[in-house]
Amino acid sequence: MVSEPVANIPPEVISFFKENVGEIMLIKGPPGSGKTLFALECMKALCRNRKGIVIFPRMDRDQLDSEFPWFQKEATGYNLLAYHGNTKMADPNWFKREFDLLNNKEKGSVGFMLFDPIDAITEQYENPERKMKEIVSLIQSTNVSAIMVQEKESVSYLDHLAGGVIHIEPGRLDGRRYRMLNIEKMRSVEVKHSSYVFTLQKGTFRAFRPWKLEDIPKGDWIVTDDTDEYFSTGLQGLDCILGGGFKRGSYNILDVDDNITSSEYFLLIRPVLLNFLHHEHGILMVPPAGEHPESIRADLMDFVGERSLNELLFFLDYFSASSQKPYIVPMGATRKEGLQQKGLDIIQKLRGIEGKPYLDFVGLDTMEYLIGESLTLRHLLTGVSKTKVTKTLGIGIAKPGLKIGQGIRNMSDVYLKLVKIHSIPCFYGIKPETEIYALMPDPEAGYPNLMITPLT
Repeated sequence: MVSEPVANIPPEVISFFKENVGEIMLIKGPPGSGKTLFALECMKALCRNRKGIVIFPRMDRDQLDSEFPWFQKEATGYNLLAYHGNTKMADPNWFKREFDLLNNKEKGSVGFMLFDPIDAITEQYENPERKMKEIVSLIQSTNVSAIMVQEKESVSYLDHLAGGVIHIEPGRLDGRRYRMLNIEKMRSVEVKHSSYVFTLQKGTFRAFRPWKLEDIPKGDWIVTDDTDEYFSTGLQGLDCILGGGFKRGSYNILDVDDNITSSEYFLLIRPVLLNFLHHEHGILMVPPAGEHPESIRADLMDFVGERSLNELLFFLDYFSASSQKPYIVPMGATRKEGLQQKGLDIIQKLRGIEGKPYLDFVGLDTMEYLIGESLTLRHLLTGVSKTKVTKTLGIGIAKPGLKIGQGIRNMSDVYLKLVKIHSIPCFYGIKPETEIYALMPDPEAGYPNLMITPLT
């Protein structure tokens, strides 16, 4: 799991403080949005070679110890000092009396300061704007950069004084909450991404940086075990979310949003396929529109042997009348006669005399295009009944524009929705109902293993 503070915050923030000495970054957002945790993660990342001072004017010692106990541990490795409202650092005049002494202690000069909230200091003066300008002048004259958390979301004089302004706010998707960070102003910095989705899982701020599959190093596929009741999804995190995985004898739908690419929805499909193959279970696949059997095989061959693919993975090709490949079963010339028998022959081959389980994988857009809405639903109902009787597994991919959307939702045991939020592939469960989770590469195990993180 990523725990390095520099990796947890947007790179634009690091660049801002690297390029600007004696600058101010203002953080705004509603109560409970994550302003303080974001500010602290920034301080952890920035305070490596110079001290960081964190000032909580409205906290007492008990509250500070309760919410941030790591401040009291010498082994934290963070070069930070915390002051609360019961210390002299909460005195409105501490800047003039104490700053020089603090800045010249043996441990080194102060490099960064955090005021949370800055309103608690400035509001004690008759002229808050004037006092704020005095604070800014002191910060700039001593080459100290500051992060200021503001309680008010409206635009104020602080927006004009600060070189960087970040607004943190909640978002909603299909009744589910997520959190986002918007960069509204960042002086002298190229802003490649103005918005980031983030999590506060385990009390730590972590922004999700956009990523590309080709930039992720490959690792060895980590096989997950099936149980007597469930087939593993191939991802331990997803197994936990679903209460054990895909139940034996169930039919499961992955509904793909219109901004999701095939490489992104295969992030969830690939682990299922690999896990089935590694357990020597067969797969019968009708590829989604735009996918070709050879490209799917080539993708999987990086992680499983060719022999297993030849023996266990078969494709029904409804657009071809013939094929030179034994693993591609042409169905184009037999749509009216023999079509059902060809599929049954493959299933019998995969199950063998032992009646082994297999995966029935269907691109629903392909089926609907070929045989229409009503026949596709009838075909699926038959498939669902077979999976329940044989205790095997059915998975369907639903793409945008599918006419049978409501019908497949009703017949499915698990219904997952795959979406993209600020360039990050995410999913949530409709059946069962879940929160939103982000899909990220596993930095230790490598691709195709994934980390699944809730957007709490």
